[in-house]
Amino acid sequence: MQKKTLMGSLPVYAQHLSEQTGVKVVVEGSQAYTDGTKVVVPFTETDPELSFGYVAHECSHVRNTDMQYFGEAQAVPFRLSVLNILEDIRIERLSMDQYPGTEGDLNHLVTVVLGDRLDPADVAQKPALHVVHDTLLLAGRWQVLGQDLEQPATVMLQAQEKLLGAQLSARIMQKVGEVLQCDSTREVLDLADAILALLPSQEDPQDKGGSDQQEQPPQENSQDDSGGGQGDQQDQEQPDSQLQEGDDASASKPDSAAGEGEGEGEGEGEGQSQGEEAGQPDSEQKNSAGDQAGDGQDDRQDGGSSRSQGGDTPAEAEGDDAAGDPGSQSGDHPSQEANDLREQAMQATAGDLQGLISEVGDQAAELLSQKARRDPCARRLLSLAGRSCLRSDAASGHRVHLGLEQSSGLRQCLNGLLQAQVDCRVSLKRQGKRLDTSRIALLKAGETRVFRSKARAERQSAAIQFLLDKSGSMSRAMDEAEAALYAVLHAVENLPQVSTGAIAFPEQGTDGVTRCALIKGHRERLLQAVRLGGFGALPQGFTPLAEALWPAAVELLRAQGERKILFVVTDGAPDSPLLAREMVERCENSGIDVIALGFGKATADLLSQTFTRYRPVGEVSRLRQSLFELVREVLVA
Repeated sequence: MQKKTLMGSLPVYAQHLSEQTGVKVVVEGSQAYTDGTKVVVPFTETDPELSFGYVAHECSHVRNTDMQYFGEAQAVPFRLSVLNILEDIRIERLSMDQYPGTEGDLNHLVTVVLGDRLDPADVAQKPALHVVHDTLLLAGRWQVLGQDLEQPATVMLQAQEKLLGAQLSARIMQKVGEVLQCDSTREVLDLADAILALLPSQEDPQDKGGSDQQEQPPQENSQDDSGGGQGDQQDQEQPDSQLQEGDDASASKPDSAAGEGEGEGEGEGEGQSQGEEAGQPDSEQKNSAGDQAGDGQDDRQDGGSSRSQGGDTPAEAEGDDAAGDPGSQSGDHPSQEANDLREQAMQATAGDLQGLISEVGDQAAELLSQKARRDPCARRLLSLAGRSCLRSDAASGHRVHLGLEQSSGLRQCLNGLLQAQVDCRVSLKRQGKRLDTSRIALLKAGETRVFRSKARAERQSAAIQFLLDKSGSMSRAMDEAEAALYAVLHAVENLPQVSTGAIAFPEQGTDGVTRCALIKGHRERLLQAVRLGGFGALPQGFTPLAEALWPAAVELLRAQGERKILFVVTDGAPDSPLLAREMVERCENSGIDVIALGFGKATADLLSQTFTRYRPVGEVSRLRQSLFELVREVLVA
């Protein structure tokens, strides 16, 4: 059975990403959210990749999104939804480029939130506005970010082409691809407005012209071609469009069947003959090239966008291929349902858009919050806050003075041991500058190693973290425990290659959330920590030792030092001994030496139930004797 470690856990990942991005990430509670400056995520060990993806997504929002433009777009709900969709694509692409390791987590987030399968029958029942929304969401992410949404994206593209026509659908998706060229949220909002402007409107003269063309008889195709050419400037597509509009059967039959229309035996079934009927021999070559290789004209918007949608969509080929789609009713022209789609978009209320997902992060936050409320393991963690608010200056002065008295002998002990380890390594060699006179007589016996060589032994660097229990059960032992903490910190502070830090638990915040309080940071001097109110803590609350070990271990892992040592100052009575023991084992499996220093009612038997290595100290006066063997074993071994 594989042993559990701290590596790859959510708190370690969150701390790492926080250091990389500069965004504060807090793992606590049962509600996932962001307030624009920090990201809060509940702790859970079920599906950690979802939490990783959420943290990466929201961190990129905090770094790259200007929220004021979301306020500007709020008056029009559909406009806000389009802005959300496009901005999510932009900031996720930035996250992938800046931190490539987040790409897999973001992809997992999207597949969990949006799903990877869609039923075409369900899509057919969607309102027109919902079709456009979900196509932007799914096809946009699939085409621009390459996320695993091929099946749902393809289904939505087919539905949008049926609704708007292949040409307009391709133009919209081409606009979506331009989001990667946007450098700010302001530019993304402008792009969202440009996409909304492409939607069909009753006030759009081109749409009215298209409706008139549908009512004209097939024999006026040459005039329609001329009018359509002025609107689209694409010779290879217009003949097909007009023939499809003139012939009711051409919307649901292949090109060969389209030639069997209402007596118009003019070669409608083949794209190459349409140019001849229109009296345009030059365009005949263009039509042939367009029918056989629609992707050959990269300077055309329609052709380029059709390729970007994927080769398996019905509208990849232009002209007559679009007419072969059974669901296409008007070729490249919007359906009757979409004639006023722009007005629908601008007038839609939040209720009209209910059930649509435009902000992936918000939906992921809801999923994580639900998991945290259902999973009892989700609350097994405390986060690290600032200095304790419940403290006493008088208690601080008394404990610091008491610890200072006991640290002098401890410092001499530690310095002596470490210095001896540095200078005492001596070896014998066959050549050198200094003879070992006691070995000269061995030369006759063939022993040539008679030269002394003293090498400077390199001592391992160490990071030491202290976790102080200041629960209610420690009320009578707080003076001794905090004095002992100060004594050890003072003793090792000036030792080379040794860094120290300390936190205390529990700390009841003004918001009702229990956290850990900072006593001393690893880059902070001890005197500065005293001045800033790190000492003098007053007892409060219960003993959530298992939850408090998480932030202590994370602080230790991020500190510099080859050897990691965690001292737990406690009375040995955690709320959950089983969970505390499990967490101690995870720390030890991750390369952390965990040592308990018992105070108050702590006994060897009580400490042994949770810790592998421990010393019942009791009073600060016994600290030197208790720590002598432990420090020698940990720092000098």
